Amino acid sequence: MNRLINYYNEYDEEGRLTTNNARKVELLTTTRVLDEIIPSNSKIIDVAAGTGVYAFHYASKGHKVFAGDIVPKHVNIMNRKLEEHSCKEELNIETGVLNAIDLSQFKDNSFDVVLCMGPIYHLLTEVDRKKCISECLRVLNKGGLLVVAYINKHFIMPMLMKGNDELLNSELVDKIVIDGIIRDGDKDCFWTDAYFTSPREVEEMMEQFDIQEVEHIGTDGISPLLREYVDNLSEDEFKIWLEYHIQNCKEKSILGMSNHGLYICRKI
Repeated sequence: MNRLINYYNEYDEEGRLTTNNARKVELLTTTRVLDEIIPSNSKIIDVAAGTGVYAFHYASKGHKVFAGDIVPKHVNIMNRKLEEHSCKEELNIETGVLNAIDLSQFKDNSFDVVLCMGPIYHLLTEVDRKKCISECLRVLNKGGLLVVAYINKHFIMPMLMKGNDELLNSELVDKIVIDGIIRDGDKDCFWTDAYFTSPREVEEMMEQFDIQEVEHIGTDGISPLLREYVDNLSEDEFKIWLEYHIQNCKEKSILGMSNHGLYICRKI
């Protein structure tokens, strides 16, 4: 985990979802879908909150939120944002450093919603991924919502080729498509420790647990691949693009084309 923490200590996670149109698609799609299904006055835990984009969104809607992250820098940023917030007295947010595979500080059946939007694509072993999902379900109330984000392996190769065709080699293709894993420090590592998967593989993983699928969506589609185009759209044009994307984000035949996927289920 130290390599992951070191990476995010140098990365601008605060701007990842908000700095341009292509990145905003993920945020706007995710909140549009979740806003429709999260019950009012829910108790929510965001187990990898980053700098709190989603945590603050849901706290502002009256939910009680615990926002955790494994990176202390991110927790410090959330605390600073909370102190500077003009309506901080109205925001019911607690923060803390948190490892998503160990939620032992929380009792069973403690939350109505668990947001797991980050851990899965940085957990390199199946054991850790199962432990993460098991812990998320343990702290979730029966009938509650679990939201799991992942990164599509079939988006990654086109994205890499668009930016750097020197990475087009059989070894890297096998790493991404067959193993789904890259490791920080490898000569061809283009990110940090990461696990890439597919919609089918995510569904198979989740079928091992006592859950019922609610939604399965592509949150940003091909917007990151078309970043220059999407970022240059006018405000009205971007609204049309966003509505097109949201209307089709649940289309099973194109789920694997999306950079990020979101699997939403209910604990049975």
